[in-house]
Amino acid sequence: MGVLVLVVGGSYYAGYRDLKEMRAEIRSLRQEVNEATRTVQEESAAVAASQRSAEEAAAKAAVAAEGQKQAESGRQQAEAVAQQASAQSQAAQEKMSAMQREREAELDRMQEALNRVVETKRTATGMVISLPNSVFRFDFDKADLNQHNRELLSRIAGILLVSKGYGLSVFGYTDDVGSPDYNQQLSLRRATAVKDYLVQAGIDPGIVNVKGYGKSSPLFEGASNDARARNRRVEIALTDSSVHF
Repeated sequence: MGVLVLVVGGSYYAGYRDLKEMRAEIRSLRQEVNEATRTVQEESAAVAASQRSAEEAAAKAAVAAEGQKQAESGRQQAEAVAQQASAQSQAAQEKMSAMQREREAELDRMQEALNRVVETKRTATGMVISLPNSVFRFDFDKADLNQHNRELLSRIAGILLVSKGYGLSVFGYTDDVGSPDYNQQLSLRRATAVKDYLVQAGIDPGIVNVKGYGKSSPLFEGASNDARARNRRVEIALTDSSVHF
C-alpha cells in the first residue's frame, strides 16, 4: 500500500508540473498573440494614415491642377485681350497716319495756292501766312484796310474757305515809333481789322483769334524807314485742329 501511494503521488505531482508548464506556455502564447495583434493594429493604423496622406495629397494635387488650369485660362484670356488691344491700337495708328497724310496733302495744296498770292511758311502745327508791308500796307499810325488789302484778303479767304478743320490766329505788329502800350493797341486794331474782313468774306468767326504784339517782335532791326515799314505787318497762323503734326 505505501508504495502505491508514493507512485500515485509522484504521478500527480508530475501531472501538476506539466499543467503549470502548459499554462505558462498558454500565457506566453497569449502574450505573443497580443503583441502580434498590437503589431497588426499598429500596421493597420499606419496603412490607414498612409492612405489618408495619399488621399490628402491627391486632393491637393487636384486643387493645384485646377488652379493651374484656371491660371492658364486666365493667361490665355489676358493674351487674347492684349492682342485685341494691340490690333485696335495699330488700326487707330494706321487711321491716324492716313488722316495725317490726307491733311498734309491738303495743306500742301493750300500752301501752293496761297504762295501765288502771299508768302507762307510751314510750321509744326500748320502754316503761317505772312502779310508784309510790301504787299499789305498800313499807313503810318493807321489800322484801316485799303482797297489793295481788301482784295488780297478776299483771295486768301477764298482759298481758306475750301478747307475745314483749321483754326486761324491773326497777329498784328508795328514799327518802333511810339510807346509800347500804344503800339500794342495799334497792332491789335490792325489784327482785328483783318479778322473782321475775313469774317465778312465767309470765315467762321468762332475759329479766328486775334492778338497784338506791338513793336515787341521786329523782323528787321534799325530805325530806317525801310526797316520800320517791313516791321509793320500782319501774320495769319493756320493751325490744324483735327490732326497734330
